[in-house]
Amino acid sequence: MKVALLQFDNRPATQLGPLTHLMHRNAAYAKRHGYDYHFFPDAHFDLPVYWQKPSLMGEVLKRGYDLALWLDTDAVVHDPDRRLETLFEGPEIMVGAPDNPHWAQPFNAGVFAVKNAGSAAGAALMDRWAGLFAGTAWTRTATAWICQSEWAGPDYEQGAFNARLLDELTAPGALRLLPWQALQSPEPTPGAFTLHFAGPFKANLGEYLQRAAG
Repeated sequence: MKVALLQFDNRPATQLGPLTHLMHRNAAYAKRHGYDYHFFPDAHFDLPVYWQKPSLMGEVLKRGYDLALWLDTDAVVHDPDRRLETLFEGPEIMVGAPDNPHWAQPFNAGVFAVKNAGSAAGAALMDRWAGLFAGTAWTRTATAWICQSEWAGPDYEQGAFNARLLDELTAPGALRLLPWQALQSPEPTPGAFTLHFAGPFKANLGEYLQRAAG
């Protein structure tokens, strides 16, 4: 099985700070299990940074990968012994998890996995998700993309997924949602495969990295 881990961040390395340590841990995890690790330092598509995600996943899956894991740069594989394939238990083509209880969205796009299931189903799903950008309230200026809408609302990749794809995919089992503790916990917890230090939880990073180094 051909497997990839993907990350994207177009900020200068000097602005990433401790996030670079998380990226190194993710790359080491990929190497340990024979997966490919792809880090994209530039906006690959002429899209807002948030909308790079489904387009990049779709492109990588079309390169012949059977399975791909997306990790925002504030997320890290916490359980290095667990293989990514074990997240999938049945016919689902996508695995994700809700926000941690600090927020309320039923799917958090910071960590999720997609498989092609032998029929490029995962790549097709990413194309559908990427297509939701059309008609959103983003404006392209000479130097940036601007959106005045609600953060993480339906004009953002996460909100669009929740509003327009979540129910459709969950009902037939194409999407399986794990407990938030499995993928979205901002601190080590039993059963956590990945941790996600989103928003205010970046404050947990220093202690986590210190413990991991020890």
